[in-house]
Amino acid sequence: MKQIVLAFLLLAGITVAHAELTGNASLTTDYRFRGISQTQNGSALQGGVDYTHASGFYAGNWNSNVSSLAYTDSNGLESDVYAGFKKEVIKGVTVDVGSYNYIYSRAGGKFNSNSNTNEAYVGVEVGPISVKYSQSLGDYFGIAKSSNSKYVQADIKYPVAKNITADAHYGQTMITGNGKNDYTDINVGGTYALSKGFSVGAHYYTNSSFGSTAKATNTISGQKLYKDAVVVSLSKSF
Repeated sequence: MKQIVLAFLLLAGITVAHAELTGNASLTTDYRFRGISQTQNGSALQGGVDYTHASGFYAGNWNSNVSSLAYTDSNGLESDVYAGFKKEVIKGVTVDVGSYNYIYSRAGGKFNSNSNTNEAYVGVEVGPISVKYSQSLGDYFGIAKSSNSKYVQADIKYPVAKNITADAHYGQTMITGNGKNDYTDINVGGTYALSKGFSVGAHYYTNSSFGSTAKATNTISGQKLYKDAVVVSLSKSF
């Protein structure tokens, strides 16, 4: 995979000097995206590769299985492609701008619209705290007439002991033309770093101010995809 990405970058005229290529893989008991299970409350196998240049430019790809019930006619695969620029603009303050693109192979028709979603984002990091604003450039995950939907989030990561990092997340989804579906998502937890690039994590997910319309939308085969849950993961970086 790394060799393929390097070859692509060279063909695109992007230098690999002063750059770093890394990979990741994980197994998780549930794939939660903005508080909602993407795997019908089931497990997921995930992985990706990232290219980071000393200039601040970065690009990558990340993949996960998803529920084909949620993404009708799909093969149950989400493949994300993203790129951006991240740089410390003043001491202690880092700005991140870019585009994130969610691709669901053959998915379409679930909401009378294609599920593929493209977002632009801007974020700021100050120490352990980061905030980020994302806006869809077209319809939001298959919801008709939902272009320019917004997601704002705040995150904190802080080392509390040797090999242990605690983190917390707060997010707000605002869907254009579908205000009854707006909701907040929260998760808290931590990660323990093992040897040889392995780590284990555990997080508690909950949603707040989740309207009845949104609850109905995010229920498949009687399973509540928004319900509170503890998610455990095993990850490997290389």
